[in-house]
Amino acid sequence: MISNFTLSTLTLSILFSLPLSAQFDCTNPDAQSDLAINNVRARLKNAGDLWWNTSEARYIVPKVEPGQGPEVAAIFAGGLWIGGYDEQGNLKLAAPTYGSGNGENDYYAGPLDEQGQTDEDQCYQFDRIWSANAVDINAHLQDWNDNGIIDGPVPNSLLNWPGRGNPHFFDQNGFDLPDQDLAPFFDQNNDGLYDPFEGDYPDIKGADEGQWMVFNDIGNAHADSYGAPLGMEVHLLAYAYAHSDEAINNTTFYQYTLINKSGGLLDSVYAALWVDADLGCHTDDYIGCSPQRNLAYVYNMDAVDGSSGCNCQGVDTYCEDIPLVGIKLLDGVVAGRNFGPDGTLVTPPLGQAPDTTVHLGMTSFMYYRNPSGSPTPLAAIIDPQSPTEYYGFMSGRWRDGMPLTTGGGGYNPNSTDVTSFAFPNNPADDTGWSMCSANIPQSDPRMVIGMGPFRMEAGSVNSISFAVIYQADVPHPCPDVSGLEAIADAVHFFHDGTVFTPANEAVFENKGRLDIAPNPFSDVALVKMPMSLHGVVSVDIFSAQGLMVRSYLHDERIEELRIERSGLNTGMYFCRVRDRSGKQVLGKFLIE
Repeated sequence: MISNFTLSTLTLSILFSLPLSAQFDCTNPDAQSDLAINNVRARLKNAGDLWWNTSEARYIVPKVEPGQGPEVAAIFAGGLWIGGYDEQGNLKLAAPTYGSGNGENDYYAGPLDEQGQTDEDQCYQFDRIWSANAVDINAHLQDWNDNGIIDGPVPNSLLNWPGRGNPHFFDQNGFDLPDQDLAPFFDQNNDGLYDPFEGDYPDIKGADEGQWMVFNDIGNAHADSYGAPLGMEVHLLAYAYAHSDEAINNTTFYQYTLINKSGGLLDSVYAALWVDADLGCHTDDYIGCSPQRNLAYVYNMDAVDGSSGCNCQGVDTYCEDIPLVGIKLLDGVVAGRNFGPDGTLVTPPLGQAPDTTVHLGMTSFMYYRNPSGSPTPLAAIIDPQSPTEYYGFMSGRWRDGMPLTTGGGGYNPNSTDVTSFAFPNNPADDTGWSMCSANIPQSDPRMVIGMGPFRMEAGSVNSISFAVIYQADVPHPCPDVSGLEAIADAVHFFHDGTVFTPANEAVFENKGRLDIAPNPFSDVALVKMPMSLHGVVSVDIFSAQGLMVRSYLHDERIEELRIERSGLNTGMYFCRVRDRSGKQVLGKFLIE
């Protein structure tokens, strides 16, 4: 919930000192939509605000249809923080919290051009969220696969998709599509251009519903964090599955794609997921993490959510049927090798060998407290008030620069027991360190799930994927989170190992999209790298049951990847080749 604490007013000279590249006149974005295909209703707002409508919590789980009962929210708000240093040593940062509720944003709608520029018209035009669904995509695929021609009408959700080169975009949307990679799509003829009449369709990860937006941090001043702009373009794909597996049906998925369009190096970069997880009532929340699982979670401090009557200051609560809700990091940012705009590999900044790539998980788990809590919390552990303080929380430090320490609330300037993860033990273990064992007072905590450091060369791309997971009706207080950890494992396995439902299997038909030869083969085959992909790519091999059996990292400049049969049984396999922007090319092969 929004803090009652009012930030001290900063002088106008801070805003006037921002680089000219940030002095565009983009208006605040307004577009909102609900991702609601399964047992969750999750609000999305353009420019990256997650799970609230700028005044109320809107991550509703379990989902209740309008008029059918009270809607209880598990999360109040969330978003993406990014901070790093330019080549002159200046801190650049975007770290929105509640500012959009007052018309104060760090991010603005729309992409940036190749010079890292935008304008008011483009921000206004891109103030929308595009949506696609499996029903439309499957019907489109069936039409294409029967004879390689689209005979029937194409759904509007496919015609208006902002895939590169879409010739129908202007007619559908009323403005021109920039000539650059935007929304992801499956490219049937591998020409790098999107046209649904050529069999192309939106890439929503095989989900039942996907929603996509693009935003940037230079459209206007950073009125929320007061950070100097990075020159970052961000794509967000949110998606979900209406699934027979309860864990998946209660989960929503998210992928951020980060593109450095500043024209220069950004070094010592940290990214973070900021989450104000109000589990029903905001006054009795505890949080914790499972570092080995890249999982953060929220639970209740006592056995009843809220006060008597299942109410909390006018907000409906979970009462005595209290769930656990987790933020599960699936794919963190890449450090070590980073990918320049021409596909070249950049020397790593962290001491790794030049030929290594490190996928960073959760490198720190910090929190801060609502300053209106009782008793009044220390000034060092409440809402950040300056760019350096936001950056500190992302990198595992309190507002005053002190490191997180083990025990109590994690703030002890006299302790040398420094750690990166607050409350890392199961609350059911009274010998471990959790908010429950430390008996933390009511605090309305906010999570900061940090990833870093890494670096981004000009034009380079990085990405973050995560899921919000849910376990219903867990005994409190001091709940056992092992069940939620098992759900986190299952969701991660689903994300990595299951690509498409059987209904979508036809997309892997090898009709010239992915060149695999020989096919069938008995010993060795070569996969030719598609020309439409850029930079280092991943090549994943899946069994006929949809389980990942091989995964490779490959430099796209090397034209072919060798796949050996060793360890693989006879039968059909699916192959997915994708670059760091998420663009994918698919095929399938047979081992004799």
